[in-house]
Amino acid sequence: MSRGPILRDAMGLKLYLITDCYCIFMGLLAIIGNSVILYLFFTKRLDSRRNLRIILYMTVTDIVFALAIMPEICYFIYYWDTTFVDYNPQIIASIGWPLPMFLKISSGLNAGAAAERILALYFPLIYRKIDHVYCSNILMVVCVFIGLIDTIFCIYSFRFEQRINCSSLGCFVHDAFRTYWGSSNMTCGIIIIVMSLFVFFKVQKLSRESGWMANRTTCGILLSSLFCLTIPSLLVSLVETITGFSIFEKFGAFYVASLLSSGSMNCLIFLILNGSVKSKIDTRTLSDAAVTTVVSSRPFNSSKQTTFVDLA
Repeated sequence: MSRGPILRDAMGLKLYLITDCYCIFMGLLAIIGNSVILYLFFTKRLDSRRNLRIILYMTVTDIVFALAIMPEICYFIYYWDTTFVDYNPQIIASIGWPLPMFLKISSGLNAGAAAERILALYFPLIYRKIDHVYCSNILMVVCVFIGLIDTIFCIYSFRFEQRINCSSLGCFVHDAFRTYWGSSNMTCGIIIIVMSLFVFFKVQKLSRESGWMANRTTCGILLSSLFCLTIPSLLVSLVETITGFSIFEKFGAFYVASLLSSGSMNCLIFLILNGSVKSKIDTRTLSDAAVTTVVSSRPFNSSKQTTFVDLA
């Protein structure tokens, strides 16, 4: 009778270790891949002055989060044990703060990217008139502000109590914060899914009518975010709200793994889908070559350009 719980605990501990090792791998991949994109921005091969500003913010956010969360993951792995894990709540509180902040920032930037594509595809006249840099800057400030609110709530609701066999920040916070956090993440997830569906529907319609593929990178990034972050977060929030079952206690750093996976896949999608554009240019920047994705039989006229690329 006593072997059942012991076996379940052993399997749970292995899941913790697997999740943490996965986070290390995805974190390194996110740092390397996004550093390449950041290098392209600094060398002026990518122009951050227009609709690529959101991509720049996504890149910086993914790098900073991967670097900031590494101490927590390394701490989990270093003090992992085959019998049980007992992490220090003071240490978890001091090194686990990046998760609530960057989860909201990432969700906000994904929503912003989807909103920008909706404007470009459905309301091109409005899209041409708006100041992309200004709007992206405002979006980033709002995302950071909301992320700070979540972080403050998380710290305020933190329970400095011993939690045996639990390898996640979510195990150490009050139930009220977990309810708020889950509800807000669920709301963000639903909004992003609905906005993404509008983008996918319009892109599919344009592709079917004219035979050209537009906004490939945006669609790829949105799909990556949906499957790596938004949908898993939505399901976790729904399951915990309805059944009370905690994914944190079962799999450990689930949200960290999802966020790092999203950052890693986004940079790979960005580099892969735009590799063909880079190979066709010599001295021009990617932002100049991006207009080749807009199909037109007329000579190029910058005043009538609707979308710069599918890079954003």
